[in-house]
Amino acid sequence: MASAWSVALLLLPVDPDYTAGELADHLRSWMEGAALYPSLEDGPPFRVLNYPPLVLALARLVAGTGIDLLAAGRLTNLAGLVVLVGIVAAWARDRGARGHALAGTVGLLGTSFPVLYAAGQLHIELWAAAGTLGGFWLLHRSVGAAAEVRGRRWALPAAGVALALACLAKQTQVVPALVGLAWVGWHGGGRRAIPAAAAFALTGAMGSLVILLAFGEAAWTHMVVYTVGTYSLTNLGLQMASHLLPWAVLLAAAGWLVVAGRRGRGAADPLVWLWVGSLAWTLSAARVGSSYPYFLDLHLATVLLVGPRLFAPGARADLRALGPRWVRPLLALQVVGASLVVGVVLLGHIRAQHRLAEALPRICDALGTRDPVVVGSPGLAVACGRQPLLHPFIMSSLAAQGRWNPEDTAEGLAAGDFGPAVLPFDPRDGFPGAQADRWHPRLQRAIRSGTAVEPLPAGRWKVSW
Repeated sequence: MASAWSVALLLLPVDPDYTAGELADHLRSWMEGAALYPSLEDGPPFRVLNYPPLVLALARLVAGTGIDLLAAGRLTNLAGLVVLVGIVAAWARDRGARGHALAGTVGLLGTSFPVLYAAGQLHIELWAAAGTLGGFWLLHRSVGAAAEVRGRRWALPAAGVALALACLAKQTQVVPALVGLAWVGWHGGGRRAIPAAAAFALTGAMGSLVILLAFGEAAWTHMVVYTVGTYSLTNLGLQMASHLLPWAVLLAAAGWLVVAGRRGRGAADPLVWLWVGSLAWTLSAARVGSSYPYFLDLHLATVLLVGPRLFAPGARADLRALGPRWVRPLLALQVVGASLVVGVVLLGHIRAQHRLAEALPRICDALGTRDPVVVGSPGLAVACGRQPLLHPFIMSSLAAQGRWNPEDTAEGLAAGDFGPAVLPFDPRDGFPGAQADRWHPRLQRAIRSGTAVEPLPAGRWKVSW
């Protein structure tokens, strides 16, 4: 499914995810000589990159070979998926999965929307998750029978490096990284924690220094100050309903294993720490604008906890360990049902993007000749070879925090200084769902002041002043 989804996206000019469009605009602007972390005081276009530059730097290297920019970003992300799947397979083998059990465990990834949706698009999460999971796997290799092999003493410092690289791909991975280092200190004592902690600190310090020297203090302003955001319990409930509820039985089985392990040696298993830490960290999905990446680590830990037991051949004892007997048919239904639902959702996205691709010439013409342009998704502007005036969500979030004043932009918009806007909704009917968060109330009023609204193909609307 991941292969079909990724290949289908490679043939399309726009990624379906909003954030992927932001990243494409950042990458293109950077390659054209603009600052990757620009100052908002310099005026439009307004762009804020909330993430470290590691994955975009990899994509830039790939694009430097002559590959189309968007394809280079997608291939870079796809390579992250390959690395991630390889780590899942390696750790599943270490947990006893062989043959069909190994294939079944890896196959569980195909039931995860966070894993599949990120694949094939220009994104950073798969590389970040690969670093975190790889670090925890190396921590696992440093204990028990694996630690007795003399040649594996490198596992602890390598784990520290992997955890730090994950943070340099996405700074919020510092939370699971600290959980992993805490496990080393708890399980092995201070002496065993030193190699992992030292490697983590040294790699992180070197990466941070490189970022500072290459991009200046503006990079840290973007990644720290501008990333705080606003929070909503309603958003937390919506995200949990979208990404925890569909996996309720698998998560319950994993929780059963964690609780059962606590009565034995479960606390000595770094995977248990990763699962518990990731479950707690999903509360950060209260941040407005959060989505599936906030649940990626939890899904990966669940796959590794449940998969080797669920698919072990003739493993009656293993199945009993997953909970009461009546849970087993529910697990089977969960796996099949989740696969079908994810497949249908992804197919819907492909069909929508095909319609957008067919309508792209007319949509691009509707933007007029002025640059920058006002669009609902930065990726659409990139597909038209244009520069978006602003990335609506992050700028509206900064406006809500008092870090950016939208007044001049709103006045210019209402005065027609930026030409027509192309939006994925009819503003006369209001700003539905996520669109209400992406457009600050002052910008919403400016958009509603448009004197003409014209429907376009593929569910887009042209607003003129």
